[in-house]
Amino acid sequence: MRTHRLLIEGATYHVTSRVNRKDNAFSANVGQKIMLLTIEDAKDKYHFKLHNFCVMPNHIHLLLTPKEGTNLPRIIQWIKTKSAKRWNSSFNRQDHLWGERFFSRPIKNESDYVDVYNYIDQNPVKAGLVKQPHDWKGSGAYYIENRCDLVDIH
Repeated sequence: MRTHRLLIEGATYHVTSRVNRKDNAFSANVGQKIMLLTIEDAKDKYHFKLHNFCVMPNHIHLLLTPKEGTNLPRIIQWIKTKSAKRWNSSFNRQDHLWGERFFSRPIKNESDYVDVYNYIDQNPVKAGLVKQPHDWKGSGAYYIENRCDLVDIH
């Protein structure tokens, strides 16, 4: 039996989700763009605060705060469904894009927030994909460095 997801009104969450079979669905430029567009569209539709994110070749990390009345599982379900439809359409596939259900946990305090924020930034560096976090185009660090509007900086 699945454990119940801990949901707290007004909480900030670290969310991760892995691609089915750990495939590198987002290593191609097109795959990464699909995820970025989907996250942007989800922000417009569900009105959540995106503090940081990273689209890795086979998984994603999101650090977000759903606004009042917004449901975290609904946000992530929409992101996963919409990105899968876009990915399958772009690559002429009919596969399941995402693997198991997403992982999420509420951020405990400011120190935890900083640790998770930095962990997300360092993901592509630790994977040997780039030397600096802001060099990874599918990351909040890149968007902040290049003054793009996807990440909420306040």
